[in-house]
Amino acid sequence: MRCYGHTLNLVARAFLFGKDAESFELESDINGMRGLVEQDLDHWRTKGPIGKVRSIVKFIRSSPQRSEQFKRVAREQDHEEYRLCEESTAELEVVMNNETRWNSTYMMIERALRKQIDIRAFIFATQEEEDGARQIPAEDILSSEDWRVLGEVNEILTPIYLQTMRTQGWGKGDSHGRLWEVLIGMEYLFGHFEDCKVFYCEVTEETTGETQVDAAEPIASASANFRESNGRPSRVRRLPARFEEDEVYALPQRSQPPRFVASALPLHSRADYSTAEKRSASETWQKSTLPADHRAYIRASINNGWKRLNEYYDKLGESPLFAAAIILHPRFGISWLEATWVSEEQLAWGRDAKVGIKDYFTRWYDANQGLCEETMKYDAAPRTMGQEDDQYTQWINSKTKKAFATSGSVGELERYLRLEPQDTQDAIQWWRDHRASFPSLSSFALDVFAIPAMASDCERQFSLANLTLTSQRLSMGSDTLEHVQCLKNWVRQGGVKLGSWVGS
Repeated sequence: MRCYGHTLNLVARAFLFGKDAESFELESDINGMRGLVEQDLDHWRTKGPIGKVRSIVKFIRSSPQRSEQFKRVAREQDHEEYRLCEESTAELEVVMNNETRWNSTYMMIERALRKQIDIRAFIFATQEEEDGARQIPAEDILSSEDWRVLGEVNEILTPIYLQTMRTQGWGKGDSHGRLWEVLIGMEYLFGHFEDCKVFYCEVTEETTGETQVDAAEPIASASANFRESNGRPSRVRRLPARFEEDEVYALPQRSQPPRFVASALPLHSRADYSTAEKRSASETWQKSTLPADHRAYIRASINNGWKRLNEYYDKLGESPLFAAAIILHPRFGISWLEATWVSEEQLAWGRDAKVGIKDYFTRWYDANQGLCEETMKYDAAPRTMGQEDDQYTQWINSKTKKAFATSGSVGELERYLRLEPQDTQDAIQWWRDHRASFPSLSSFALDVFAIPAMASDCERQFSLANLTLTSQRLSMGSDTLEHVQCLKNWVRQGGVKLGSWVGS
């Protein structure tokens, strides 16, 4: 079973850096260790606006003097643009991405967008410097189109970031780290990527005659390339259901063009759209002002992220517990999978999920199997004196034995699958309340929900051991260290209360 956060990180990196994200970041690290600053900047400039943002952030953070100059410019802008109803961003620092921290590039972009006015003012201030070394290189200056692309990239990456933050901690109640959120979260991200794919694969009259970039694939061919030659079948072989009746390259048709509302646009692009009075609302909605190369860049990024997500989605079938976590959730059950997996190949996934959970449950939680076998040692149909048909009696006994066997622990699963979805927000408490009805199945469900979606909380506890095993406690044994860490975690999670009585 793979860490969900690690999967999300790989998807985000594939979206940002392409198929070979590891090699890209490795080359950047090598340039940094060798002190090859110019080579590293040129390397990142190949990534377009994201590389430019990183170069600007690196320029600002390269010396205390530049950092102080940026803060001074930010305070001046905050004083000029002060508004009572808006939060001040003057004291916010720009964020530098790194390889080890998940979503660090997203946070760098998000912070840059919040500090866009300050960054623009800082760039303008540095360009007035006489010393060329104190100026930001011209190739790193962000244009209006670059800022617009960063805004679009930020919108696409936001669901991935929120999924990471939601599932990074130990599960509380019914969510925030439970195993059932992995498959559902990936389905949610699939829908997000597919909608973005349709949205950015539009071809308007303005761009019909333009040269198409190789990365800008039609949806049909892109979906064909996503198919795997072996293993589980590819998840999507067609457009989303709500777009099936539309042309492949066209945006979803609307009966009326949307009403243009300038206040609904981001601040960084409001002026670009609202000043063009001749531009219709439908053209604005179709992002026709975004240059063709920028649209191709976003399309290629979406395809890369989709492929990596599909790769790890297929690997969920290697363990039956991901689907079991949804099936054993009383609010979802098997009905959720049946409503989500609707194509022929996806229906096969549903059947495989039911078989997988039944086999796993029978193998590890079939506590009543021995009891059933002991119960069936007697003759179900007592023999009587006279001319009794022995073969008939044996046939009855065999059928009765099968009936008793199916009414054991396996019967718990079958009875549960027949239930309608329950109106509950806490699956853990629901299974505790129904232990009497499902003694073995409840143990199975509680064990499944005890599996975290991500390993970050476990790694966090491991890192906290450094604060316990200090240089003054080197003689502490491993058992003592384990007990201390467990108690700290239990107290933090509210599992135990210090100073209270412990029941016998």
